[in-house]
Amino acid sequence: MKLTLLVPDLRFARQAGFDPVVEMPLPGLSSLLGRAGRQPQPATTMEDWLRQQFEGEGCGAAALTLPLDLPGAAAGHWLRADPVHLRADRDRALLFDASLLAINQAEADALVAALNNLYADDGYQFAAATPNRWYLRLPEAPDFTTTPLARVVGQDVHAHLPKGPTALRWHRLLNELQMLLYTQPVNDARELAGRPTINSIWLWGEGIAPHGLAKPCDRLIGNDALACGLAQAAGVGYQALPADWKAAGTGHTLVCLDQLVASARQGDIHAWREALQQLERDWFQPLLAAWQAGEVDAIDMVLPGAQQTLQASLRRGDRWKLWRRPVLLRDCLAEAV
Repeated sequence: MKLTLLVPDLRFARQAGFDPVVEMPLPGLSSLLGRAGRQPQPATTMEDWLRQQFEGEGCGAAALTLPLDLPGAAAGHWLRADPVHLRADRDRALLFDASLLAINQAEADALVAALNNLYADDGYQFAAATPNRWYLRLPEAPDFTTTPLARVVGQDVHAHLPKGPTALRWHRLLNELQMLLYTQPVNDARELAGRPTINSIWLWGEGIAPHGLAKPCDRLIGNDALACGLAQAAGVGYQALPADWKAAGTGHTLVCLDQLVASARQGDIHAWREALQQLERDWFQPLLAAWQAGEVDAIDMVLPGAQQTLQASLRRGDRWKLWRRPVLLRDCLAEAV
């Protein structure tokens, strides 16, 4: 059995400007990293690393996740149109994604119905497949380029708006729908309750439909929609993230441990620490014990980073390399800078 653990935003420990794991025991993670052979790799994001493994770099995010969310959707030109909150900050508009908004399906359905009423004559069709993942069907192929939502979270949106021959038209559309969303009862209720409003959408995810993707693993387990979409398109079995590694099965399993992503994007260090402690209890410590007992033959850990990505690899023979000692997370990440 081989497990590849993709752990995005574990490197938040270095990016925070101080050590958020100080006085936080992580014996499982420290031993896994310390006993492993560690090799820095080119900088990448979780999404880009997954695309590289499946050889799906040109595939549109909408084309990958739509079959998961709306398997009966009509053919056409689809974009992701995810709900977001824009917060004015002097001359900037900072974007926060749905992970901060706690949207329920009734709210999503009501807002999408209002959008469809406004744009029906233009041939646009919005769909709230899930509370957090919305879609837009266009009457013709988009002739503009967008920025993936994950790259805009916490940033000023002005530098990331659609670009291309018809960009100004789409900028106007975004202004129109923001005015519509401002008037909706859903947002009135949210504001009264002290909750952030759903005051815009983010268009992204254009690209070709997946075809002929690689199969880098026997199965994938995780909750990330793009990862599951890549697996489905490649004909790789996938399932939701289980409570622990024992559901991984035989062969090579790719595990997306993305529990740190939301808190890292929001800059919530307390939630990030809690999520890391849970990963330590549920995954790192049990996997260390399983590897030491010979129940797992190989473990690869991939830690994506903005400067460099770190890959740590454990094999059967590494159990006898007793001179390799546990390493603190901050020291391990410092090696890859």
